[in-house]
Amino acid sequence: MWKAIQTFFGGQKGNRDLRQDQPARLSSAVPVVALILGGQDRALLTNIAIPRGIDVRFADSCSEAWTIANQWEAPVILCDRDLPGAEWRDVMQILASAPQHPSVILTSRVVDDYLWQEVIHNGGYDVLPKPLREEDVVRSVRLAWSYWSSAMKMPPRPLKR
Repeated sequence: MWKAIQTFFGGQKGNRDLRQDQPARLSSAVPVVALILGGQDRALLTNIAIPRGIDVRFADSCSEAWTIANQWEAPVILCDRDLPGAEWRDVMQILASAPQHPSVILTSRVVDDYLWQEVIHNGGYDVLPKPLREEDVVRSVRLAWSYWSSAMKMPPRPLKR
């Protein structure tokens, strides 16, 4: 379960439980859960995280991403489109339905208007092209966090009868 933290702190292998080694969330950084499986994209996220104000935790499955996002109350989740054994629409709906209503960003090798509309329809926030680029990630994460922050400050709308 804590392979993400192992990867973040130097890619150590093994089953050692690193929860006791996990640092507290950086107070000024944007908390992000990344259900990103590609090594190149994980490396990019790891390299840009702290210098660019992003506090990232990696997950290896939808259930692990759900658990981390809820324990950590993460406002932003990055999610690969091509997850083995999972349909991205189902994963996106599950992650977007978390209690903190996170902004879910899909990463995909193919990006077009149709995919973007599908992401929005399934509760997501944005689509990022793969391979990930630093400036795209930072822009999208910052905008998603800003959107989430604004939405959390809004009072609930009264139901119309």
